[in-house]
Amino acid sequence: MSDNPEITKKIEENTEKLIKEILADQKKAITEINKGTEDKIKGIQGKIVEDAKTKADSEFMKEKAKKELELKLQITKYRDELVSDLINKAKEKISNLIGTKEYSKNLEKLVLEAALTLKQPEISILCRKEDKDIFSKQFFDNVSKQFTDKQLKVKFNVSSNFIKSMGGVKVETADGRISIDNTYEKRIERSLDDLKRELSLLLTQEG
Repeated sequence: MSDNPEITKKIEENTEKLIKEILADQKKAITEINKGTEDKIKGIQGKIVEDAKTKADSEFMKEKAKKELELKLQITKYRDELVSDLINKAKEKISNLIGTKEYSKNLEKLVLEAALTLKQPEISILCRKEDKDIFSKQFFDNVSKQFTDKQLKVKFNVSSNFIKSMGGVKVETADGRISIDNTYEKRIERSLDDLKRELSLLLTQEG
């Protein structure tokens, strides 16, 4: 018998009703009761148990789906909060970096990266108005010294068109057809998708 009191009660009620109906119908049914009651009780019990299990399974799946959705939303919210916090910290670090020797060195790396990607004999540098004095002959000599391809010779031009940015540069070919946005905003933006993906995987890993 079931350990569930409610199911047991239903089985007992249905069985008692069944027996009374057969006894009231005819005396000889006692023999049939003796033969068939056990099977009928099992049948009733099985149906009640199966109905209860089906309902329980259905409720369980609904609750499971609900909890999984809640967890997914919580993870997304927490991930976005982490990303937002990291962006704010990055912006704060950039703000503290501006105007330092480290910033100038960082600009060298950004220009170098773009020059090695474009591999053009002449490229234009678009910078912030506040940074224009950084781009001296010595600056570009330092960049050229770092070329891995010693055959590569690049003429650098500083554009009179200034950009509005937290920091960094835009680098483009002389004809302006190809450009690389190496501003800090764009570099942060490019890293966001990978960062969110990595955080999502991290947050969903089982401990």
